[in-house]
Amino acid sequence: MLKRIFLFFLIPLLLFAYHCSKTPSPRVVVMDFIEAVNKADTASLEKYLDLDRFTQEKLKGLPDTQRVKVFAGVKEQLRENFLGSGATRLRWQNKMIVVDKEEIEGDSARVDVTFVDQKTGITEYTKARLYKRDNRWWIYFIKD
Repeated sequence: MLKRIFLFFLIPLLLFAYHCSKTPSPRVVVMDFIEAVNKADTASLEKYLDLDRFTQEKLKGLPDTQRVKVFAGVKEQLRENFLGSGATRLRWQNKMIVVDKEEIEGDSARVDVTFVDQKTGITEYTKARLYKRDNRWWIYFIKD
C-alpha cells in the first residue's frame, strides 16, 4: 500500500521535473519575446533576445569600419525600440501577431510570424531567426 502511494506521487513529480527541465521550443521563445515587448519587460526581453547579434544582423550591409563606429548607438536604439514608447513596441500594439510553425535545423531555427494591422488589414509575414546556445534558444532577427 505504501509502495502504491509512493508511486502515485513519484510519477507525476518525475513528469513535472522532466517538463520543467525541457528547453522551450523556438516558437514558445518567440511568443514569450513578443509578450515581453508588449509589457515593456526589460528583464524578459534580455532573456530571449541576443541584442548584440541582432544589431550585427541589422548592420551586416555596412563596411566593417563604419559598422564599428555606429554599433553601440544602433544597439541602444534597437533596444529602446522594443521598450516603453519605442517605435517597434508601439507599431506591434496595433497589430494582431500570429506565431505559427517552426523549422529547426540543428542549432538554428526559424519561426513564421504574421503581423496583421487591425485597422487596415494589411498583412506582413516574416521569419524570426533563432540559434541555440547553452541549451537555450536566442532570437537574433525578427522584423521590427
